[in-house]
Amino acid sequence: MIELKLREVKKDLSTKELKVAYFIIENTQALKNMSIQTLAKLNHVSTTTILRLCNKLGYKGFSDFKVDLIGSIPKKLNNEILQDDINLNDPLADVNSKVQAMEKSSIDETHSIVNIHALNNAIDLIINSQKIVIFGVGSSGLVGKELEYQLIKIKKDVNCHFDAHVTRSLISTLDKNDLVIIISHSGETPDCVELLKLADQSLVPSIAITKMGQSQISSLATFVLHTTSMEHASRLIPIRSKISQISVVNMLLTNLFIRQYDERLLLQTQNREKRKYPAKTTK
Repeated sequence: MIELKLREVKKDLSTKELKVAYFIIENTQALKNMSIQTLAKLNHVSTTTILRLCNKLGYKGFSDFKVDLIGSIPKKLNNEILQDDINLNDPLADVNSKVQAMEKSSIDETHSIVNIHALNNAIDLIINSQKIVIFGVGSSGLVGKELEYQLIKIKKDVNCHFDAHVTRSLISTLDKNDLVIIISHSGETPDCVELLKLADQSLVPSIAITKMGQSQISSLATFVLHTTSMEHASRLIPIRSKISQISVVNMLLTNLFIRQYDERLLLQTQNREKRKYPAKTTK
């Protein structure tokens, strides 16, 4: 499918775009764990060139292109594949190497698609909100709990529950001065969609952390922070989506802490240092 699309738009490609296109055709397998920065570096072009190529092929970005690319790669007709290119018979060192490649690729991809405007607005919403309710299902919920824990450090009134019914009750008490944060890789998780609809009805601002592309969640949220979208639905271990979500949360929190840094946070840092390296008593 990818090769067919490349042939169709070949006459519209610049010399640099054509170079990247031929590289993609010849290195399809290797491209699965390759970030846009790495692809650009190997071809001595800018990431903008690659994004233009993706656009001419009919994709919204590099993430959407990779999803289609991975889906077009012939799968082995056996039961030895765990996920991606990790084989059940792989030795421990090979598995570790492949997991590392997946994690690095997810981080690079996430940072390449970050929307600075949306990130800034999300930070402002968190700073100005009186109450915050966070919700996610499965591993997304665990990422939500980490976000909750960190926001407590700056004394935010924040709740993250795994129970959608409890979360629904909490959201029903919120107003325009509060905030709902939804974390969902697919962007179509039924509970997440319903909770966002409830927030919208109550005029409560919302932030969605979800994969690139159109979804119910991305259309309902006030601001959307995108994660990488190349994780296959059949994966057993959500390595890519979880790492991508954590990367977004880390960017969000680090910038938030910088804006909120004050004497109290400085004291927390100093006290933590004292507990770790207590002063030696002198005789």
